[in-house]
Amino acid sequence: MELFYDEQAQSFRAFQPVTVGDSRLAQPLASEEAALDIGANNLVACTTTTGQQYLYEGRDLFDRFRETTREIARLQSLLEDGRYSSHRIRRLYDRRTKRRDHAQDALARNLIERLYDEGVSTVYAGALTDVLDTHWSVETNAKTHNFWAFRAFVNRLACTAEEYGMSVEVRSEAWTSQECPNCGSTAETTRHRDTLTCPCGFEGHADLVASETFLRRQTTVTRPMARPVCLKWDDHNWSGSPRSVPNEEHTNPQVASVGR
Repeated sequence: MELFYDEQAQSFRAFQPVTVGDSRLAQPLASEEAALDIGANNLVACTTTTGQQYLYEGRDLFDRFRETTREIARLQSLLEDGRYSSHRIRRLYDRRTKRRDHAQDALARNLIERLYDEGVSTVYAGALTDVLDTHWSVETNAKTHNFWAFRAFVNRLACTAEEYGMSVEVRSEAWTSQECPNCGSTAETTRHRDTLTCPCGFEGHADLVASETFLRRQTTVTRPMARPVCLKWDDHNWSGSPRSVPNEEHTNPQVASVGR
């Protein structure tokens, strides 16, 4: 066991290494595939070749991140000339980072375990380079890099997937959020918050549409989509709601279904 003193939290922390058995690490259950649209309003939208879709909401997390960031800025404005930080500011930075990292770790674990049960062996994560080049804004940059820390999350996802014998591949997802799955148009579609509409008559959940379009670019083997599952964070895990199914509320199938 390793023990160290956390100066910012003013408390001791202990780390206990453990050995994980090989029973679940041998190989995936099948050779299914999944594609992820990674964002900030919705942290991850996932579609699998088994026809399952998952949506991890992130608005509450980002609002708390932004609230802490504003408090940090307020405290910095009160500092005397020549000072750039304080113990309280450092504690806020530390708390903000740990809160985000905890949610990321839990999401990666929750998602990979679900995909393993679906028989997924390969996960495609969308690269954000093309997306940011086309749709860059101050808020998008803050959400993607400062709040969500895209590369750190993908690394966490890959490490977790490796435990289950699964691989994570990062590929371009350019224009998937604008492409209509019915007619293929990208110029005529309109996105308003979570909804993507097209003059051809299509209406669907924008991030779930993007993840399915992204998946279809990697493989042609997809089944009809089941009713999407929406998960919310409660500061501890991605399950545990008072609902009959723990913290999983199903999205409106008429909005969330893709190209039906």
